[in-house]
Amino acid sequence: MATRKSSSNRQRAKKRPGGRASSGTPPKARARSAEANAENAQQQLAQGLQSVLLAGMGALARAQKEGPAAFQDAAIEGFKLLNQSRSAAQRMVRDAFESAQLTLHSRVGGAREQAHETLDNLESLFQSRVQRAMHQLGVPTAEEIRALTRRVGELNDNVRQISARKRVKKTAGAKRRVAAQKPKRSRKAPPPPPSAEEMT
Repeated sequence: MATRKSSSNRQRAKKRPGGRASSGTPPKARARSAEANAENAQQQLAQGLQSVLLAGMGALARAQKEGPAAFQDAAIEGFKLLNQSRSAAQRMVRDAFESAQLTLHSRVGGAREQAHETLDNLESLFQSRVQRAMHQLGVPTAEEIRALTRRVGELNDNVRQISARKRVKKTAGAKRRVAAQKPKRSRKAPPPPPSAEEMT
């Protein structure tokens, strides 16, 4: 009586929240069984195809011996066998494909995460090494180039301002010199025109 209760307690403990009992097999074992199912399906498919081929070859041999009537009978039987093999093969291929797809999804997910981590690590390593090599060669960084470009712009503005001031001073000085060099005209009355006697 006690053993029955303990076994029923174990069965209740193994049940999942959804109401189904857990299979107790780890995911790797399920993946292996899926791969085994896929290989089994491939073998069965190959055997089915081989049977179809042999049936066709036998029908051809019989047709050569017995003539056209036997050939038609063999073709009909071969067609029936082909349909049966095709449906069985499709079913096997579908099952194999589903199990392979589950296995592939689990493996691809892990591989994708690992690839992303590896690429990120490689990218950061590559960037740091390139930056170090460029620094050793004396190549300025992008920030240094931006700062230098700003400084050159400021210097150009200063040079323009200074040259504009010099031009203003030169023109003002030239105007003063010109004004100083011009003789000052007196506002005296012009001399009287010569008289007729002076002209003679």
